[in-house]
Amino acid sequence: MKLLVGLGVLAVLYLGREVLEPITLAAMLSFLMAPVVRKLRSLGLNQTTAAIGTLALAGLVVSGIAMVLVMQLSALSRELPAYEENVRTKVTRLRMMTLDQLQQAQGRAGRMIGDLAAPADVGDRADAGDPGDRPSGTSDTKPDTSASLIRQMLAAVWGPVGVVGIVVLVLIFALLEQDALRDRLIRLVGGHDVRAATAAFNDAGQRLSRYFVSQFLVNVGVGLVIGLLLYATHVPHATIWAVLAGLLRFIPYVGFPAAALCAGVMSAAMAPGWDLMISTLLIFLAVEVIVAHVIEPQLYGHATGLSPFSVVVSAIFWSALWGPVGLLLSTPLTLCLVVAGRHVPALSFLDVLLGDAPALDMSQRFYQRSLSGDAVEILADARAYLKRRTLARYCDKVVMPALELARHDFEQNLITPDQRLAAQQVIVQVFATLTHSPVPRRRKAAVLDGADLGMRLRQERLQTEGRWQGALDVPAGSVMLCISMGGRSAHLVAEILVRVLRDSRLDARHVTAEELTGPPDEAKLEAIGTVFVVGASVQEHDAEEARLLNECLAQLPSAQVVMVMPPGQATHDPIGNGRAHHTAYSFEEVLGLLPRQ
Repeated sequence: MKLLVGLGVLAVLYLGREVLEPITLAAMLSFLMAPVVRKLRSLGLNQTTAAIGTLALAGLVVSGIAMVLVMQLSALSRELPAYEENVRTKVTRLRMMTLDQLQQAQGRAGRMIGDLAAPADVGDRADAGDPGDRPSGTSDTKPDTSASLIRQMLAAVWGPVGVVGIVVLVLIFALLEQDALRDRLIRLVGGHDVRAATAAFNDAGQRLSRYFVSQFLVNVGVGLVIGLLLYATHVPHATIWAVLAGLLRFIPYVGFPAAALCAGVMSAAMAPGWDLMISTLLIFLAVEVIVAHVIEPQLYGHATGLSPFSVVVSAIFWSALWGPVGLLLSTPLTLCLVVAGRHVPALSFLDVLLGDAPALDMSQRFYQRSLSGDAVEILADARAYLKRRTLARYCDKVVMPALELARHDFEQNLITPDQRLAAQQVIVQVFATLTHSPVPRRRKAAVLDGADLGMRLRQERLQTEGRWQGALDVPAGSVMLCISMGGRSAHLVAEILVRVLRDSRLDARHVTAEELTGPPDEAKLEAIGTVFVVGASVQEHDAEEARLLNECLAQLPSAQVVMVMPPGQATHDPIGNGRAHHTAYSFEEVLGLLPRQ
């Protein structure tokens, strides 16, 4: 059903393009003029006076531009005979460099292949071309009279003039009845939900107005800069090419190159050499590169909400549907579709396909790239995130939600062993890179791989740091001991906590509850200043591990104890009631509980 509705809409847009094109063009021009109308109304004018004033101002601007162009074009037409010799010379050179070379190559190829045509064929072609075989009734076409030429000229001009007239007429009434038209559209589209319809129309109006105003200012600036540069390089009639560049730049992709081509061709005709043409083309190229890649991204920002890919696709789609007018209006029309997708649930797929908002959030991207074995994109996202945030926040907002997605899929047997091994390899590489640890070399899969990611991360550290994860002769209270209470989830959280604490220049070490049978002989218990206990889930609670933990804590009476509750699951607190301790539910909370240094 939805497919039939979509095909019906496309059929209406295509078959009714002669009516819809001028109406849509007028509607977009009204959005361009809407800020001027609002400004005049803020001065105390009513809607009619403000609309008339805006139209008069637009008419003066268009008339001024047209007058300047007419004057410059008339002067250019008078000078064209003076450039005839330059044109002849350069056309001759180009012909020698292209067509003559091709003809010579064709002649050589013909001599190599040989003349394959039969003599009889030549004779037949000669007989077929005999003028005597022409029918006697044929005669030359009579030249057109002046009246027929006038009719042809009027027929050629009437179409564009009629379209312009319709656009101006619709624009006048759109500006005069702006408030009433908006109210009618809200009632028609929104029904009884006035709030949602108002939000949608305000969003579309603001985005379109910002886009048109920004594009207008940018194109005016481009025209001024190109005009000054062409005037500085002594290009004749620089005003024509500046105005042409500013106007044609409203047409995406093809408008500005067309203006540059026209200016380059005329520069080549106006000067004996090629230097003037090359400098003209370089000016156009340099200005476009700076504007398109530096100024427009900073000025537009997210004003449109369109992805670059959707801009290209929309230009192809609308130009195929409505021709040049569709190409001119492709961006604003697609912007309206994106706004509709953000406010209409049934059209939300348009926002996903065409909008610039990420289709996946960072945690989903982390999970998806991990399953695909792509550590490069994860590291790129992480580095961009860590420029503004801490590693603790990155683990809280990105890594842990991604691991929760993985745990949910793992419990439902949706992850294959190969995907799990690939994801673990990626996570090991990512943490090694982010924490500036040695990146482990790729090796064959071991028994530990795929079973317990936290223990694998710890094993990678132990290979370079040793069994005790650092020196034993350290200052009192400097070691932060992270104890994981059985289970893969607790081991992983404890190991990530070690990375977060070390990122803050702290001596953090990870041990499991099973390893609490006794410290090494060389160790000093007073070196442990803080103990972080990462709890296991209720299902994985082990009474023996809890006993070992509390015996260890009893030997550390002066140490600060923090219970870390992993998010997303019910966690058992194994710490005895007689021991005071803090509780943290995120890595940022853990850092917040540490004393300021």
